Amino acid sequence: MGILFGKLLISSTTQMSQTENHWAEVRHIETELQRKMIALGLDWHDDAAMTMLAEECKVFGPAGAGAAFASNDRERIAKAEIFALASLMFRTMESAAIEGREVHGGEVWKAFSKHLYI
Repeated sequence: MGILFGKLLISSTTQMSQTENHWAEVRHIETELQRKMIALGLDWHDDAAMTMLAEECKVFGPAGAGAAFASNDRERIAKAEIFALASLMFRTMESAAIEGREVHGGEVWKAFSKHLYI
């Protein structure tokens, strides 16, 4: 069982170390985050909007993902995709760190992720 994001299945057994180029993966995730936020009309420079999005992400779970992807609600689906991307970003950075590499997201990721730690 996992989260299907486009053609990518993210499961608990997915090994991100299989991805040789962590920087390319991070850039791809960053681009997708930006696209989803634009589609939702979210401005990553707006701290209040990023705080609200992060709060939703913190309580979002597998049941929420299943419900979102089963719905026809484009906003719910886009948010579920953002939350899946956040999980993938954390996993990618963790995998890179385990391999002794330092990678990080760009402006959009930093604007969103800083609210995930509060």
